[in-house]
Amino acid sequence: MKSDSTTPGTLWSLHATRQAPGAWARPPRIIVVGAGMAGLVCARLLHDSGCTVTVLEARARLGGRLWTETRLGVPTDLGASWIHGADHNPLSTWCRAIGLPLAFAPTGSRRFYADGAFMRTPALARKTWRGLVAAAAAAGRAQWQARRTAVPASLGSVMEPLIANPRLPPLDRRFLAWITSMSESVEGAPAERIDIAHWYPGEANGVNALPVGGYGRLVADAATGLAVRCETPVRVIRYTRTEVTVETANELFTADAVVVTVPLGILKDDVIRFEPPLPAPKRAAIARLGFGGDAVMNKIVLRFDKQFWPDTNERSIVLPAQPDERGRYTNWINVAQLLKAPVIMGFASGRAAAMLEHSYDDAASVELALANLARLTGTQPPAPTGVIVTRWLSDPWARGAYSYNSVHSSDADRLDYARPVGDRVYFAGEGTQAVDYGTVQAALRSGVDAASAIFRHWAGMEPTLANAPWHEAGSAH
Repeated sequence: MKSDSTTPGTLWSLHATRQAPGAWARPPRIIVVGAGMAGLVCARLLHDSGCTVTVLEARARLGGRLWTETRLGVPTDLGASWIHGADHNPLSTWCRAIGLPLAFAPTGSRRFYADGAFMRTPALARKTWRGLVAAAAAAGRAQWQARRTAVPASLGSVMEPLIANPRLPPLDRRFLAWITSMSESVEGAPAERIDIAHWYPGEANGVNALPVGGYGRLVADAATGLAVRCETPVRVIRYTRTEVTVETANELFTADAVVVTVPLGILKDDVIRFEPPLPAPKRAAIARLGFGGDAVMNKIVLRFDKQFWPDTNERSIVLPAQPDERGRYTNWINVAQLLKAPVIMGFASGRAAAMLEHSYDDAASVELALANLARLTGTQPPAPTGVIVTRWLSDPWARGAYSYNSVHSSDADRLDYARPVGDRVYFAGEGTQAVDYGTVQAALRSGVDAASAIFRHWAGMEPTLANAPWHEAGSAH
């Protein structure tokens, strides 16, 4: 398929001009595996620079873990939703370049609901000071010990004893459980798997924005003019010193290089076979990096006949009734103002998210979500008119939500994962990035990195990003 252009006449050429280049002695043939953000950005940059590019995508749609769905009557992002750090992000510049408005949300502080009462964060922090002091001291000790011994500690090893400590007041323990669930949501993993050095959910506190109408506009723009073969999962990648061969169920594709941009879970589960096998350091890095298994963040999106929850862009949070109930649709974002429709979005995180995905059908998930909305609003919600429950662990072409830094991995593992094999097999995707991993901007940067490396090798010159729609940010980095 070829995508329609949203920016007609604009080339994302890595050459110094916007004109289609004609200086290649023989333009390299490139296969890109995966049509998510990393794959599409990489493919578009190389295609517009004069390479022969074919994109192979296992799904029937583009976008990968970017998925703008309209079955509720309004565009809803079921994968990535936000641009994190939107005040200094190449994605924000890209949105402006194509006329895609941004909605800066959520704004304001968090609204907590506990035992029938509404509290803002400072008031709740004053009530739960014992737990907060104990958690800060325990985290400090664990981080110091980890630096001293070079043996990482998990967030769970710090927080679980406090959450279970009967000497702390119940409200303190419930608040600590919620704080833990926030880290589990941002990292997309259970607390016992999260390295304490990376526990603080900074993304939740920065300037965040949503593309109005969803990420689908950016996906379509990146796919402009590309030859994308959907429903074409790759089985085997064979590579030699002179070429690569990519095998699908029905075809063989031969090229000068391949860029593998599939989610990390696909590589962990050996869904694609490499011949010869990938180098041992790369295989070990892929195995250590956190992704999938029992690690996920999922959403529930509910549409109603009319809005009955607080009309605010602030985050509404129901403290878990018991500490062990954290992560079960207790965090809610009002997206009604953004979508101009009575829609609200909740989140499942930590071990609860994996349990809900495997053990709760949609009806049971809705029942649990409505019970928490009743605690939030003080009234029994009506039946929703539309429901979407995401299940990223069960998605055969994702097998998880996004990567995280586990207690077994390091930034060096991400560098090993990203490193090309010779000049034939390249890797991209949010998991290859040591900074902002798990985000769309990390996927964007990884696609730029792979395209730039290929351009340097075959064109014999430095690429420019001046023609990319995010160029006002200076570069994608």
